[in-house]
Amino acid sequence: MEQVKGKDLTMILLGIGIVTFMSTLDSSIVTVALPVLSKALSTNMSLINWVVTMYLIVMSSTLMIFGKLGDKYGKIKFFKWGTLIFLVSSALCALSVSWLTLIISRSLQAIGAAMTMATSNGIIVEIFPDNKRGQALGWMGSFVSLGGIIGPSIGGILLNFFPWHIIFWLNVPIGIIAVFILLKYLPSKLDKTFSTDSFDLVGSGLLLIGFTSMFVGILLSQQLGWADWRILALTFIGLILLIILYRYESKQKEPILPVSLFKNKWFTMQLLACFMVFIVDFFFDVLAPFYLQNARGFSPLFSGFFLLIFPVVQLFIAPMSGSLADKHDPFKITLVGLAIISFGQIFYVVSGLHNPIFIFGIGAALAGLGNGLFHSPNNVLVMSNVEEKDYGSAGSVYSLARTVGMVVGSAMSTTLLFGSMSILNGNRVKSYLPSNPQLFIDGMHITFGLSLIVSVILLIGIFIWHTRASKK
Repeated sequence: MEQVKGKDLTMILLGIGIVTFMSTLDSSIVTVALPVLSKALSTNMSLINWVVTMYLIVMSSTLMIFGKLGDKYGKIKFFKWGTLIFLVSSALCALSVSWLTLIISRSLQAIGAAMTMATSNGIIVEIFPDNKRGQALGWMGSFVSLGGIIGPSIGGILLNFFPWHIIFWLNVPIGIIAVFILLKYLPSKLDKTFSTDSFDLVGSGLLLIGFTSMFVGILLSQQLGWADWRILALTFIGLILLIILYRYESKQKEPILPVSLFKNKWFTMQLLACFMVFIVDFFFDVLAPFYLQNARGFSPLFSGFFLLIFPVVQLFIAPMSGSLADKHDPFKITLVGLAIISFGQIFYVVSGLHNPIFIFGIGAALAGLGNGLFHSPNNVLVMSNVEEKDYGSAGSVYSLARTVGMVVGSAMSTTLLFGSMSILNGNRVKSYLPSNPQLFIDGMHITFGLSLIVSVILLIGIFIWHTRASKK
């Protein structure tokens, strides 16, 4: 592969970063628009929720498939096509006149997002030299986390001034800029391919059906409750199919799910850490708007700007941690990040109805700092522990871990919040009770307290594992 110049590397990173940001942004920005969409498209909330659900299901179920196809036929080629599909489908979403057309357009949008998310890290690792790779992956971590966390903030601010169509039209001009950059600075001749004679159709089918079943179960649990037989059946079927998939793939020469990657303890441990951190992040993403708008009575506009604290701090820190990861032990940097994430949650636990709001803000800032320090070196550790031919598959597994973390974090946070509120209230609580704001605060304290415990266990567990692994 020919050497890419410094200026071109910067533009490539910018182009890929813009598309990655939009792909993750659209997994969360729509959530704040659901009430508006329900009214505008004349449908109920249970149906309109599929606008969010379908995007996550389709993207998660196809990530591994596109990662493998990227290795086989070219990551750059798939990234460009994914960008174009995402751009066109965003316009189709904005032009939708019914619930059904919006769902179809969102499914197409998710396919484009999956094509880009599955190949982005592989492209970065292949094109960037060793001394710049950590910083580049740090920026990619920033774009991903920023898109996931900033969605509700941006959505809330935009919907204060524009109709709902704006959250989809927003992608079009930004996407056109990204397409122009990619066409000019990321030519297909830079592509590396690792062609094989076969494609794992059986594994792809098991992956699609298994993940779809499990994700539908997890996401619908927020509406129907975990005790509902349909939720239990869907989740159980999904888990069984994924277990069958794992056993089947371990016997294949060219598996869609690279089981061999999980035999690498470093890869698996860092992937698990990434998954857990995204779960913790989405506890904040789900609970913070309730706390700011419902419990404290702040306007959506103020809440939107307040929620920017987390991603803005992370945006500034992540590139610096990426540079540090190029020069120092990236594992130690991830530990510092995890420690700060854990400590920051104490400020959520002590926030109440009457104490200064800056206390909650300190927690958000520390979350941004910790995530900024964690994700860049974590990304480096994951991608540096795989062979070149598996970059696409490893990148798609990493993207899948993030997406599943978002979904599980969202489902767990609401389940724990309303479950604890129900126990404290003596009967089932399904939403915020304006007549009893303290009940929400108590439930929030319990939920963030459990999140804090998970973070501390993760930190201690990884430290002990590393200490033992280093002695062997």
